[in-house]
Amino acid sequence: MAWDTDFGPCASLGLVGRSEGLVRLGERIEALARSHATVLIQGETGTGKELVARALHARSPRETGPFVPHNFGAITDTLVESELFGHARGSFTGAHADRIGLFEAAHQGTLFLDEIGDASPSVQSRLLRVLQEGELRRVGEPRARRVDVRILAATHRDLEREVHLGSFRADLFYRLHVLTLTVPPLRDRLEDVPLLAAWFLRQLERRDRLPVRGIREDALRALAAHSWPGNVRELMGALERACHALDRDGWVTQRSLGERFTATGSLVVRDRADLKGRTRAYEAELIRSAIASHGGNKANAARSLGLTRQGLWKKMRRLKALGPDSP
Repeated sequence: MAWDTDFGPCASLGLVGRSEGLVRLGERIEALARSHATVLIQGETGTGKELVARALHARSPRETGPFVPHNFGAITDTLVESELFGHARGSFTGAHADRIGLFEAAHQGTLFLDEIGDASPSVQSRLLRVLQEGELRRVGEPRARRVDVRILAATHRDLEREVHLGSFRADLFYRLHVLTLTVPPLRDRLEDVPLLAAWFLRQLERRDRLPVRGIREDALRALAAHSWPGNVRELMGALERACHALDRDGWVTQRSLGERFTATGSLVVRDRADLKGRTRAYEAELIRSAIASHGGNKANAARSLGLTRQGLWKKMRRLKALGPDSP
């Protein structure tokens, strides 16, 4: 496999792909990164929300400061306040020494609050205070401490609906909902699957020293036919398992992926080794199939691919300029 593949215009942000939705996300990251305002990152589980948060931090004026992540689903509610705000010695059983929390650890940097929708009411109240006043109190300590932290929050929940249901504070929601980013699910950018597969296989080859030569067309068809409820995280897991079931020549095949993946469609790729050519052929086949399934109506085909009509025309022109596999 040719590992020198161009992984797309957003590769410098750590985002792999060429789909219109991903490119728009990259442009939005670049636009919001220089701000000091809070950003709420929305998207399904497994879409890469922390990756987006890291890209925002890396492009921000705080890039030399710490990036500190916290997942509200990864720690018990009784320990969250101590984890976030720190505690004073003797404030509870087991508090044998003073301890700083994640807010202080992220001073002059970025604190990423993942799955903010899972925060308890008491934690929501304390978070609101920090966001409003820029200061916190450690558990068991009376004095307030100033902190300079940019907050990036993420959730797979519909927080506006949670507010209407009474399970999320409206005032905290409006504090968080200053700037927003939405990460598209993988099923809405299936054209990125070949590049994502190449990227993950390269990482696995390097990390585990696996003899991976590439991925066969039947495996690509199977990946394209999958609905990806677990999004990019599910794709990564599927490829990692497949790397331990390579064929005798070191290729990932449909059989390597297992029985959950069934190849469909009519992807045809000539006998060539470069992944760029394979990716072009894959994109062209998706476009041809969408246009055919909509009776030649390119506007409807574009919508089914997550593109605008103009975006579809641009992609078709680019593919035509690149070679004979054009739609």
